[in-house]
This record gives sequence, C-alpha cells and structure tokens, in this order.
Amino acid sequence: MSRPWDVTVVIPAHGYPGPLRDLLAALSAQGTAERPVPVVVVDDASSPPIDGALGAELPGVDLRVIRRPDNGGPGAARNTGLAVVRTPWVAFIDSDELPGGGWLSRLDAITQRPDGPDGVEGPVQVPAAGPATPFTHVTEFSGSGDRHLGGNVVYRTDALRAIGAYDERYYDPHRKLHFREDTDLHFRLERAALDIEFDPELVIFHPAHPASFTGPIRLARRYYFDPLLSREHPDAFRAFNAGARFGPVTLRRARHDAALLYAAGLATTAAGITSGRPRLARLGAAASLAGWAANAGALAWRRTVRGRDVLPLAAVSALTPLVYLWHHTRGVVAFGHRPRY
Repeated sequence: MSRPWDVTVVIPAHGYPGPLRDLLAALSAQGTAERPVPVVVVDDASSPPIDGALGAELPGVDLRVIRRPDNGGPGAARNTGLAVVRTPWVAFIDSDELPGGGWLSRLDAITQRPDGPDGVEGPVQVPAAGPATPFTHVTEFSGSGDRHLGGNVVYRTDALRAIGAYDERYYDPHRKLHFREDTDLHFRLERAALDIEFDPELVIFHPAHPASFTGPIRLARRYYFDPLLSREHPDAFRAFNAGARFGPVTLRRARHDAALLYAAGLATTAAGITSGRPRLARLGAAASLAGWAANAGALAWRRTVRGRDVLPLAAVSALTPLVYLWHHTRGVVAFGHRPRY
C-alpha cells in the first residue's frame, strides 16, 4: 500500500483557467494514480466558475475545488484552502506557476524530515523568453535579501494556523489589487521565532507576464498597502527597506522622494506660470525634470530599452509617480499611518 502524502498543495485561483490547467497537468504528471497528491484549488469567486473549465482527468492528483462566494484576494483564498487541509504540511503554489522537475518529490522529502524546519521557501525562476523591457513584469526569487513570495512555500499546517495564516487586509476588492500579504506573513513568522529555510532544489517557474505599457502604472497602485505593512511591523519594515540602498539612502526612499520631487515640481511650475513668475516656473520645471528622470532610470534599470520603448517609457515615467503618490496617500489615510523609509 502506498504511503499517504503528508502535504496538501493549495492553489488560489481567480479566472484564467488555461494556466491552471497546465499547472494541474504538471502536478499530475509528477504524481501517480497509486499515490495521487492532495490538491485543493480555491476558486476566488471567478466568473464563470473555474471547475467547469478544468477539463481532462488528472490521475496523479486527488483534486478538490472549493469556490468562495466573494472575491477576497490571494490571502483569503489561501486561508480558505488551509481551513480544509488535514495533512501535517501545506504547500502553496500560484495558479500561473509551473513546478520544476521533481518538485513533488522534493516536497515529499522536505515533509519527511524528522528534524525539519517549520517552513521552506524555494526559488522562483522565469523561463527564458527574450530580454525584459521596462514594461515586462517578472516574478523571481532566489532566496537572497529580504524579499518573500506567496508561491512555492510549504509550512507546517499547525504552525501556520497558530500565527493566523494570511492577513486578508492586503487586498482591495474594488480594484482587484493585492500586495505585501506574503511579506506580512514572513514578518509574523519571524516574530513567532519559527524556523524557515530556503531549499534551492524546490524550484518552480513563473512565466513573465506579457509586456504592457500600462504595467508600471498599474503596479504603482500596489503601494497603497505600504502604510498598513509599516504600521503593523515598523521595525521589520524599516529593516526590509534597508536591504537595498542607493548610496546613503534606501532605494525605497529614493523612489518615494523622486515621486514627491516630480509632483512638487509640476505644482511649482504651474504656480510660476499662473502667477507670472518665470523664475519660479523654471525652478519647478527643473525639479519635475529631475524627478521624471529618476523614475525613468528606475524603470529602465537592468532592462533592455529598445528604440520603440523610448517614447512610451517617457510617457509612463511622467504618469507613474502621480499614480504612486495618489494610491500611497490613499493608504496613509485609510490605515492612519505614514511610513518611514
């Protein structure tokens, strides 16, 4: 008789059943009909429901699909899946990811260690798909630094439940926007003194999102949640930002101040023009140009900028700081806290 699995794989999903079908097929190929891996797909109120689009049989997967009546974001979907897990371990993988070769075998080995940690994170790699431009959104994780992701992680079920699992406040249902729920979870894992390891052999792949000129603008809205993260974990938040620096200041502070400089420059330019004070207008124009250049440089950093990207990059660099400041300010008001960067 085959040994039962000690881990259940939970997959939060909202729409886009195609990548989810590919993920389930890949998991099934790594499992067996004699020992199918328990998998819980949480349909986060997709329209139409996901279960009708999953299609083919999956002999290597013992699949259960749970549908949430209301859209609550990835954190809420993971919590819904966690609530039905009956194994000692729970693993999370996102619906647009694919397991690397031997992912399930490695997961099995991790959960069989008698002296194992409370949780394990694995690397997230991007399949080669041409050079990344300023408009390409990629999700990678190599275990270095203080960044953490919600996909490709495995935790002891009881330990995760004991700290309250994912904080569902890091989701804006009106804008279908989520951010920082994985970082918040890691801060609480550290606060509880739980042992989290990095396993370089537990590899998954996250294909790059299609390049979009509006991508950086949409992503800038996510910083609405930084005031919440900073309010809940002030010391950890500052240490988190201190890991990446530009000279004496953190990169996060540099980007924030560049946006402020750009917006203040625009306001000063407008004031100078309307009041008939050309020197003030010139000062404002110089400030806004410096802020714009800093944002353009940040978007282009370590990216391939083709000739056809130059004009869109210029336009996006003019809009992104304003979108960022608007949503960051919304967060300051909503959560009653101004972060220190």
